Amino acid sequence: MRRVLLMTGARMAVVERLAAMREERSIVRALSQAQELIAEADRTADRASVDALIAAIAGRDQVMAIAAVHAAARIDSPVAEDALHAALEDPRTFIREHAAWASGEQPFREASLAALIELLTIGGLGGMLAQRTLQLWGAAAAASTAIAARLRSTLVQHEDALARRLLIETLGLLHHAGSADPLLRIARDAEEQAPVRHAAVAALGSRPAAARITAALEELRARGDDLSDTAALALEDLADQPGATTADAPRGAGSLRIAQLFLGADIDPELRRVGSGNNGGIATLLVRLGNALVDGPASGAGSDAETPPLPGVARVLTLSRGLGTATTAPSPTGDHTDSDADADARSDRTDAGARHAAGAAHRHVYAGVPLPLPVRRTEDSWSNLVAARRGIARELGRHGPIDVVHLRMADVGSFAAWQVAQDLRIPVVFTAAPDPHVLIESLQHSGKLTRENFGVWDEAERFWFRSWLVRELADSAQHTVLMPREHLRDDFRRLVGIDIGADPTRFSAVAEGIDVTVADAAVAEARLGEAGDAGAEPSAALRALREVLAPLPVSRRGLPLLITVGRLHPAKGMASLVEAWAGSTIRERCNLLIVGGDLRRPSADEAEQLRRIDRLIDPAQRAREGLLLAGHQPNSVAVRWLAAAQSGLADWVRPRGVYACASLKEEFGLAILEAMATGLLVVAPERGGPATYLDHGDTGFLTDTSNVETLRATLATALDAAEQPGPEARMARARSVVAERFSIRSMAEHLTRIYASVARTHAASRAGTAEEAAA
Repeated sequence: MRRVLLMTGARMAVVERLAAMREERSIVRALSQAQELIAEADRTADRASVDALIAAIAGRDQVMAIAAVHAAARIDSPVAEDALHAALEDPRTFIREHAAWASGEQPFREASLAALIELLTIGGLGGMLAQRTLQLWGAAAAASTAIAARLRSTLVQHEDALARRLLIETLGLLHHAGSADPLLRIARDAEEQAPVRHAAVAALGSRPAAARITAALEELRARGDDLSDTAALALEDLADQPGATTADAPRGAGSLRIAQLFLGADIDPELRRVGSGNNGGIATLLVRLGNALVDGPASGAGSDAETPPLPGVARVLTLSRGLGTATTAPSPTGDHTDSDADADARSDRTDAGARHAAGAAHRHVYAGVPLPLPVRRTEDSWSNLVAARRGIARELGRHGPIDVVHLRMADVGSFAAWQVAQDLRIPVVFTAAPDPHVLIESLQHSGKLTRENFGVWDEAERFWFRSWLVRELADSAQHTVLMPREHLRDDFRRLVGIDIGADPTRFSAVAEGIDVTVADAAVAEARLGEAGDAGAEPSAALRALREVLAPLPVSRRGLPLLITVGRLHPAKGMASLVEAWAGSTIRERCNLLIVGGDLRRPSADEAEQLRRIDRLIDPAQRAREGLLLAGHQPNSVAVRWLAAAQSGLADWVRPRGVYACASLKEEFGLAILEAMATGLLVVAPERGGPATYLDHGDTGFLTDTSNVETLRATLATALDAAEQPGPEARMARARSVVAERFSIRSMAEHLTRIYASVARTHAASRAGTAEEAAA
């Protein structure tokens, strides 16, 4: 496939490219230049280049140091190999991690095993990168023997469950002839820690089939203890039926099967968990989009003399984090309580085969990919990569044949699914966004991120790996979907280093969408609620809102709401919003309602935001001060509360509130669109997608959300504008924009055409390859 990554200018030597990088002020641009440096190093072997890279690794410029590590790995030179080995023992964590990653480009070096395995046992992204290099090296028999021996000896030295689990998991990846015995021994050892035994059992399912392995797994499954489910899955993996998953299997006409996924959250059809942990707008999008895809347009919709009718989507498989179960459900239709969720969790534990059979008649199927290690922070998720690969492959097999896998996000789920799709020859569609590129640019603009501290930031935010993954996915995908931006082509060229114009047929701008009917129903319901005693009985959602408002003192009842909906995550700026609201007279004009976050069991990111909020407002005085933290709510409830913020709620909320999104950037902003659809005036970040649909000064206000003072001033302006008489025309314009340009059905129709084109091209390519092989 032709590469579309940007390579600018004439060929430059390594030393010259290092000099150009050093002069580049923009970190984002320097990241693109780093790829050019690495490509140049692949063609270089002179000592001057190696010496220049060694000097850069040791330097204070951390962007340069990381780039030099990766460039050194591409040079075929003993001196470069020694430099990379030294980097594995560097006192700087970020250098060790990047050296572990880059070592996969070098031949096997036994002297580096100790450093790599030490990093492996820590886990996280660094551990995953070390594991990846060990697996790459282990493809050679001699290297595999040495790696397996070192892993076994290291296992004796560790008692920590995580370290032992990762060692056993890596041993299972090698397919070394001697690896089966320790795996079997640990799987059967009742004295071994449970997570380690689970890892051994799961690894056995990835071994070449052998009678003794099958017998051991059947024995473990029959015991009925906590290992039984893992053994059952391992037996399923051992059976290995790739024909059920390949996209080129015989198919009926007009019956596309699409897989989409997000492993950062446990997605349920009713969207009860939206707003907790990492379960944000992506969950809402996948549920609504999956429903719209299988609903499809009317027969022949959108067709004319030049455009063929849309094909049908026979099934959508939505994968998320879970217990490895398959469930199906109709579109969300109502409110759900914690007891409903508990009941669903109990039903999830029923037999997987029965669930799969029961779901066969449904067209939007939800399946969970079991991730064995708890994820308290995003970093933890990378320790689940191997389990994610196995679980994704398993579910694609159960629900195949799959025509297209649609990936979004530069995360562990996309990385795992990309590898699985390559193995199973399933074409990929990738939605690319300049993330983390926009965040890097924003942080540099604020002065928080510099070239001298980039590596330290990278240890936490994984900027380099995520940027690399976006480029790799966009480059290898059969089609790349782009979210509309004001300067789309220029931004992708400048921020990501991708030249859309190099092969425009492989790129499409497709706006995300919402289900406008949900917002319309919420508005109608909220208007009844505003009628108070003279109207109909308020819905459960509005009664729940009244309960949230109940702690407000009498003096604060009847104020309008400043409302926001989203995850309690640093990137979403919830604490910054509280700071902007609390530090001025805005607090006297409105109550602030934050809808999102798991307040009972906060994740590390949620806990950090709550600590920041608590430093601004005493938790015991929140209601008295007008701050209301409602926690995450089902999407259907959150939209009703948005509508109530606009329409008002008798005795509690004055009409014409304001919706505020304080994210550093929003690639699109589904909650912003939902707020607009309910008629709320909105405040949104000037960076990203909102600038493409928000009419500044009319339907809302764009602002620099990285600056609290600027955000505060914009909030005040928005509150003033919301109080102006005659809002009906503005509300109608806002809803019209959403309905005409950003409906979920319009998005589904665009994507269906892309999926059909990709599937046809892939099938034709496979047919051509088969004919050549036959000839």
